[in-house]
Amino acid sequence: MTNLDGSPIGRAHANPLLDTRQYEVQLEDGTTDAYFANIIAENLFNQCDSEGRELLSFKEICDHRKNNRAISIENGYTISKNGNKTPKRTTVGWDILVEWRDGSTDWVALKDLKDTNPIELAEYAVANKISEEPAFKWWVPFCLQKRNRIINKAKSKYWRTTHKYGIKVPKNAEEALRIDRINGNDFWEKAIKKEMSKVRVAYKPNDAHTPEEVRKGLAPEMIGYQEISCHLVFDVKMDFTRKARFVANGSTTEAPASITYSSVVSRDS
Repeated sequence: MTNLDGSPIGRAHANPLLDTRQYEVQLEDGTTDAYFANIIAENLFNQCDSEGRELLSFKEICDHRKNNRAISIENGYTISKNGNKTPKRTTVGWDILVEWRDGSTDWVALKDLKDTNPIELAEYAVANKISEEPAFKWWVPFCLQKRNRIINKAKSKYWRTTHKYGIKVPKNAEEALRIDRINGNDFWEKAIKKEMSKVRVAYKPNDAHTPEEVRKGLAPEMIGYQEISCHLVFDVKMDFTRKARFVANGSTTEAPASITYSSVVSRDS
């Protein structure tokens, strides 16, 4: 917000709790009010844990869905040599639509909601006649039998990992750029460019061969190298700065035979 002569109200500061700039905020009922940046930041911090994850209180389960990765009922058992059927322990392919107490809704992976709200999920599965599905069959009966003991231990809250300090955290570069387009800014794009400018010096491009040629051994100069897939990891700092890190999936490669020690970084490094 600005004063009568057009100058911004308040002063910016790297620490959001010391930022005194004033903003016009639209509330849930459609009305607007003026708030200082440090008050807004404090409110956001109070809704998060020390890692910036937003704490949401569970209200109810609204719906469910499954995709083509879900195991069918016909394939939901492992048959032993004696002919005994054992339900497969899987939750793959199922998402649950959850409504939080703030009125928002999210599709949550079945495995996550099973850990935080097993009783409610088991009761929902029975009521909606999906308890015979392989993703539910192996644990719902046991859960309901032990209901009284589990109730005392079960948590009623789920940590939203898709947001940090109220800001949506993308899972990949494509989603990051899409969020920028929706918000009309380039915060994530700048974070990606900053990170890639740092790591690019570690790589030497080879335009003489295609990846497929290298995999087939048609590039003699590349023999002995291992292919490593890479991806970007995104985060949000306490001052709301977007952060990107380029990560190599080194765990998918074989360790050289010359390495005879455990590759663990020491505390002094």
